[in-house]
Amino acid sequence: MPKRRSEDKPVISLFSGAMGLDLGLEQAGIQTSLAVEIDGHCCQTIQNNRPNLDVWEADIAQITAKDILARHGNPKDVFLMVGGPPCQSFSSGGKRAALSDPRGNLIYIYLRMIEAIRPRYFALENVANIVTAALRHRPIAERPGKNWNLSAYGANDKNKDSSAVPMDADELSGSAIRQIMTDASALGYNISFSVVDAADYGTAQHRFRFIMLGARDSTAPIMPDATHGDLAMSGDPVCTVRDAIFDLRTNPGPHSEYTPDVAQYFAQVPPGGNWRHLPKDIQRIALGEAAFAAGGGKTGFFRRLSWDKPSPTITGRSNRKGSAMCHPDAIRPLSVRECARLQGFPDQWQFVGAMNRQYLQIGNAVPVPLGKAIGLAILAATKKSPRKTLAFDTEAALARAVNRLRASARNKKTKKRDSEQPTLF
Repeated sequence: MPKRRSEDKPVISLFSGAMGLDLGLEQAGIQTSLAVEIDGHCCQTIQNNRPNLDVWEADIAQITAKDILARHGNPKDVFLMVGGPPCQSFSSGGKRAALSDPRGNLIYIYLRMIEAIRPRYFALENVANIVTAALRHRPIAERPGKNWNLSAYGANDKNKDSSAVPMDADELSGSAIRQIMTDASALGYNISFSVVDAADYGTAQHRFRFIMLGARDSTAPIMPDATHGDLAMSGDPVCTVRDAIFDLRTNPGPHSEYTPDVAQYFAQVPPGGNWRHLPKDIQRIALGEAAFAAGGGKTGFFRRLSWDKPSPTITGRSNRKGSAMCHPDAIRPLSVRECARLQGFPDQWQFVGAMNRQYLQIGNAVPVPLGKAIGLAILAATKKSPRKTLAFDTEAALARAVNRLRASARNKKTKKRDSEQPTLF
C-alpha cells in the first residue's frame, strides 16, 4: 500500500537510485514524496533510511503516467519531477551508441512522463558527454578517416576517404542533444541546460554532469553559480579527499581487496599518480597488451588518490584496474563509506546489499551537493514572475558546455602525470 505523504508540493523522483539527488533536494528544502526505482537493493536502501517515503520498485518503461499519479493519490498539480535516466549509452566509459542504443530511449520515456504529468518544474540529470554524442552511432571502423572523436567531423570535414560514406548530420557531435532540446521544448516548457562539475558545489570529487531544468509557467531555472573552486566568486577552495575522508583512515569500514598482482602495481604508484608512474618496463604488463595499445590517455588505470585534491569520478567498480582508485596511504580500494563520503552522503545513510552492490549504488548516484544545487535552482525559479519568460540560447549553451569539457580534457593532456584530473563519465 502507498504510504502517506505531504500533498503540499508533490515531488516525484524517477530513476531514484540510492537517492543522492533526493538527499540534495532535501538539503535545499524540497521533500521527495514518491520514489520510483527498478533496482531492489536501491529500493531497500531508500526504505531503510526513509521508512515514511513511498518507494515503488518498478520498471519505468512498464508503467504509465496515469499509474504514477494514481500511486500518488492523483494530485491536482505536481510541483517537481526529477530523474537521471541510466546513462551508459552516452558515457565516455561505454561505446557511445547514443540514442540508437535502447538505453538512450529512457530519456524519451522520461520526457513522455513529463508531457503527461505536467509538473511545474522538472530536472533531468545525465552524463556530461551527452552534449557531444551523436543521434545515430556509426562504428569507428566505418567512419571516414576512422576517427574515434566525433569533433573531427563537421561542416569543414577534412577526413576525405573515398572508401567511406560521408558522415550524416545525425551522426555528428552534438546532434543528440539538439534533438533532445527540440523535443523537450515542444512539450511546452521553458528549458535551460548546462554542464557542471560536482566539485563546483562542494563535492570532494570531480564529476562532470549534464543538467537540464524546465519550467512550465515561467523562465527556466538556471543552475546557481559555483560555490567552490576557481569559478566561485566566494573564493572558497574545492573540497579535497583530505576534507572528506581523512578521519576515516584508521576505521574506514568494509572495503574490497586487490589481488596480489594488482596490489604490487599500486604499491609503486605514488599518491596522485597513475599507471604512468610505474616503471616503463612493467607498464605494458600491468595494463595488459590490449589496454596498453588502445588510444587515449588511459588515466583511469591504477589511479591513486592525492589527499589534497578532489577525487576523480567515483565509479561503481572498486577494484578493477581500469576504474579502481587506491587510497592515498593504504594499498587498498576505497571503502564503501569513503566512497559515500566523496559522493556527499551523510554517515547515517546506510546502503543495503552485498558489498559490490553497495559500491554500485554509490558510484551510480548523483552527488548530494550537486542535488542541493539543483534544488536551489528550482526554488530560485519559484520566485520569478510567471508572466515573464526569457529566451534560452541553445547553441550558446551547447558551446559553453563543450568548451568546459574540452578545457578539462586539455588540462588532462598538459598534466599527464597527474591522475586527479577529472574524468568525464
